[in-house]
Amino acid sequence: MDWKLYAWVKRGNRRKDVLKLISNSKQPLSAKDVTNELKMSLSQISFLLKELSEKELILCLNPKDNIGKIYRLTQKGEEMIHEI
Repeated sequence: MDWKLYAWVKRGNRRKDVLKLISNSKQPLSAKDVTNELKMSLSQISFLLKELSEKELILCLNPKDNIGKIYRLTQKGEEMIHEI
């Protein structure tokens, strides 16, 4: 376990919320899906998704699309959710 990454996720309630939402979904989610569920602005969600993607906790399934990107957890993200 990467404890530095664990601490980073644990410090951010919104990060945890996004990870949990994606984890609990039976299908990949778009930024708009996450926005609608968590009642946050699209810009906040986009920023969080970018951060989580850069940390390899989530994966964008269609990175070449400019609109309607969809995300799912990576194995690393699943392990993180189980620890939290």
